Amino acid sequence: MFTTGVVKMEYRKLISFGKSSFVVSLPKAWVVQNKMKKGDLIYFEESGPNLILTNNKDAASNEEKVTVINVDGKDARLIDREVSSAYIQNCRMITLKGKEIKSKVKELQQTIQNLIALEVMEQTPDSIVAKDFLNMDTVSVKELIRKMDIVSRTMLGEVCEIFNEDNYEGITERDKDVDRLYFLLYRTILFNLENPTHALKKFNLNMVELSMYLQFGFYIEGVADETRRTARYLSRLKISRADKKEVEGVLKKIQQSYLTTMKAIYTDDINTAFKMSDQKRDINLLLDKIEEKSASVESFGKAISRMRTLASHVHNLGRVAYTLSNY
Repeated sequence: MFTTGVVKMEYRKLISFGKSSFVVSLPKAWVVQNKMKKGDLIYFEESGPNLILTNNKDAASNEEKVTVINVDGKDARLIDREVSSAYIQNCRMITLKGKEIKSKVKELQQTIQNLIALEVMEQTPDSIVAKDFLNMDTVSVKELIRKMDIVSRTMLGEVCEIFNEDNYEGITERDKDVDRLYFLLYRTILFNLENPTHALKKFNLNMVELSMYLQFGFYIEGVADETRRTARYLSRLKISRADKKEVEGVLKKIQQSYLTTMKAIYTDDINTAFKMSDQKRDINLLLDKIEEKSASVESFGKAISRMRTLASHVHNLGRVAYTLSNY
């Protein structure tokens, strides 16, 4: 899956025009979509064997987006969502304003610190100005997926040892790291979807591939979230050593399913991705057996529910791999 697919295209015949030029017609749909007309300029860029065509409207993408968010009368979660939304939409300058800045300053600073490359540049009693310092030419979608994967692998290894080590707090912190990376991934993909020439020229990625990586990121982030939730409920359980061993066995099966699925994605091994699709059913059958004899144990049902969702996210990773393999 980390190899580059073929961009689907229409074909046009190359026509000789005079002694030194050639002419090729443009698809009408592309001209209409970009609101072009006779006499408009078209820009050409060479990218290896590709010739990239853009219109003059693409220059507008270089303008920096800015936004102002009023914090008065809003709780921390709503402000966090608004800041995250502005960040994902590639706002390079985010200004928080309001009379309540002073009373909320710690929460607001934490919200900004949770987003990669966003830094406070100015602060007054009624405003905080944060600027983004990312260079989108250097932010790789594939590299972000790999970083999310590395942290999620660690989390899965830690949750398998949850009955032997008190590592819930560490798992929680790693989940925050995955969240930060996912916000950046989401932002990077949206930026490249809005600037398809950039995606093709800088990273050789087409629109379908960008959408596929966004889904990979969504499910890897889901794996991290459910690993944290599973750890939270399992850390509260008071069950026998035999029951713990049984739960550990299922967790290790989920872990192995994830590792094998990610390997299939990295190596473009669609056959393995297909085979892994049966793992979710096998894991659910094991969880059914555990649930039958432990329904009365506090927090056990919630832990099992989270493990089912965890297995489902791993399954969906593989499904994205084999359903989009032909693109």
